[in-house]
Amino acid sequence: MNEQEREIDLLEILNLFKRHIYLFAAIIIIVMTFAAAQLYRMKKIYSSTVTIEIEPQATNVLGGDMELVKSGINAQENSISSKDYYTAQYEIIKSRAVSQKVLETIPNDKIHEYLGFDSERFPEEYNSIDPVSILQDKITVEPQKSNNIVRISVENADPEKAAFLANAVASSYIEFNLEKKYFETKDAAKWLVDQSLSLKQNLENSEMALFEFKESNNVLATTFEAKQDLLARQISKLTGILTDQEIRRNALTSKIEEYSRIDFNNPDDALFYELSKENNAIGNMMKLKYLEVISKIDESMQVYGEKHPKVVALLAEKGNIETSFRNEITGIVNSYSLSLKILDNEMKKNRRMLAETQEEATNLKKLEINYSKLRREVETNKKLYDIVLERSKKADLSALLKNNNIRIIDRALVPKVPVKPNKQTILLTGFVIALVLASLAVFLVEFFDTKFKSFKEVETISQKPVLGIIPKFQQTEDSDFKEIVFGEKSGQGLAVEAFRTLRTNIKLSNPDSKLGVMLVTSCVPHEGKTVVASNLAASYSVAGKKAIIVDADMRKPRVHEIFGLSNEKGLSTLIVGEHSMDEVIHRNVCEGLDVVTAGMIPPNPAELLESGRMADIMKCFSEKYDVVIVDSPPLTPVSDAAIIAPLTDGMIIALNIGNTPRDIFKSVVQNIVRSGISILGTVVNNIDLRQERKFKSYSGYSYYNSSYCISEEDEKIFKKKKFS
Repeated sequence: MNEQEREIDLLEILNLFKRHIYLFAAIIIIVMTFAAAQLYRMKKIYSSTVTIEIEPQATNVLGGDMELVKSGINAQENSISSKDYYTAQYEIIKSRAVSQKVLETIPNDKIHEYLGFDSERFPEEYNSIDPVSILQDKITVEPQKSNNIVRISVENADPEKAAFLANAVASSYIEFNLEKKYFETKDAAKWLVDQSLSLKQNLENSEMALFEFKESNNVLATTFEAKQDLLARQISKLTGILTDQEIRRNALTSKIEEYSRIDFNNPDDALFYELSKENNAIGNMMKLKYLEVISKIDESMQVYGEKHPKVVALLAEKGNIETSFRNEITGIVNSYSLSLKILDNEMKKNRRMLAETQEEATNLKKLEINYSKLRREVETNKKLYDIVLERSKKADLSALLKNNNIRIIDRALVPKVPVKPNKQTILLTGFVIALVLASLAVFLVEFFDTKFKSFKEVETISQKPVLGIIPKFQQTEDSDFKEIVFGEKSGQGLAVEAFRTLRTNIKLSNPDSKLGVMLVTSCVPHEGKTVVASNLAASYSVAGKKAIIVDADMRKPRVHEIFGLSNEKGLSTLIVGEHSMDEVIHRNVCEGLDVVTAGMIPPNPAELLESGRMADIMKCFSEKYDVVIVDSPPLTPVSDAAIIAPLTDGMIIALNIGNTPRDIFKSVVQNIVRSGISILGTVVNNIDLRQERKFKSYSGYSYYNSSYCISEEDEKIFKKKKFS
């Protein structure tokens, strides 16, 4: 929605309230009068306030350990959160128990006075009331930001009694809290005595169980730690030995695998030369001897050849050396294998010893757990018994102490100004209610009012523009025609301009269409459609157009009355052929305007208008004249206008915006649209200049306030009529 549309909506709402200003003002006056009367009848109520401080708990004279042995009442209190604790205290202040204590401070014959109840005027009701409930309703608890600061207010018609009751509520709450703590302490003392007997028996039983456990397992309290330490050292030592043995075993396994990979068929294998690592002396000697034989074999073979005895002897010696190598390696591998077997046996024994030691340590740990459990039970029972025994001796003394966690900070004073009724709030509320009711009444009246309220409504329903706004006018006695504004002596400058504007808007709204034949009708009778049609035709003739108006209303014709003509012959006689066209046309009746009256009223107007003869007549008129204006019956009662409309270039609907119902106009427009008839627009007729403000906003501009449309003399007449 743009700014212009929003502004128009606001103006429409403002105009709505202007139309019903008296209803709006009357409802506001009535409601405000009622509110003022109720305010005058209301009783003045005073409120007095006392301020107290609530600590989470008072000083614990029984000691911190007392929390372990409190009764179930206090144990529950300690478990709740601080917020819940304060919420519970606020409820206690307003409880029946505290209110009952307050009433006990008032003499019985004065209770009704303090509660503001007149027992003499209403004796029967006084006997049936509950004074405690009445007092509870008068008490208000207001916690402050810190929660522990609380304001207790009491309302009463008597300011002194309000102060008395407020102080009494605070004192009764403090007394109630002291009594509560006293009985809790007494309950705790009784509970302590009962618990001490039970705890003593539990202690004796736990000590006996510990003794029997020691006796059955033949252990002392110190044996567990020493034996655990010894077993831990054994486990650590065996673990270290097994780790070293595992390293040695891996080394032996690696060496056995290394010698097993030697290729005895390849004397040049590099591992042959590493044999001496196990026996350096033998290994070095054999390696030297082997290298020497190899050298001699190479030399002899070059000198003597392969089959020479010397070469054969050297080859045999080489074989002997290789055999010695094999034997030495085999011996080394066998030695390693024997060492590995011995080492495996040792590791097996050590693992068995480690498992037995670990199992023994585990069993000892289980035994220690049972022993520790029994010992802790003895210690716990002994501690609880000692605490209960000590606190039971102090419980009776604590019950006699008035140790409280609540105190009064500011006592209530006698108020001087009433808190109720709140005049400003009541009057403001009454005014708001009055505005709402008045606005609702205005909208309801507007909702059930079926009349148009603005030109915008007409355009919204018809989806066509308002082509003209015709003011209400009255001809002078010496004018040529009573209802034609274009006469020399009419004196209707505003109406003349209105019809000229209508003529111009018809052209501007359809610039690309040739509007030669136009039908003027209305929704219901008495909307001035004949006056509009006659003056529109006269407007065209004054503008130099060759124009004619045809009265097609054969039920209640009026064109002949407007122009002062005879109605013996006209359109009806032309259609049936009794007269010719030249005979029925009244020429140059007004400013060059030709007129065809309705003629004799026939028994079947619809059939005549639907005949082919009527179509030929309209075609002939359209050929001879620049503009043909057809006046037809209204759309609602009869179908004549719908029959004629297809023979024209468009329909203009005249309506009296102050009298035509919206729903009828809407229904008419829908029927026309469904029939495919072209609507050029609407003409708002018979607008009263004195009520022009009612429909002031038309496209954001008031046409009749423009001095461009009328002469200075007409403007003076208009202003005189408007503001007189």
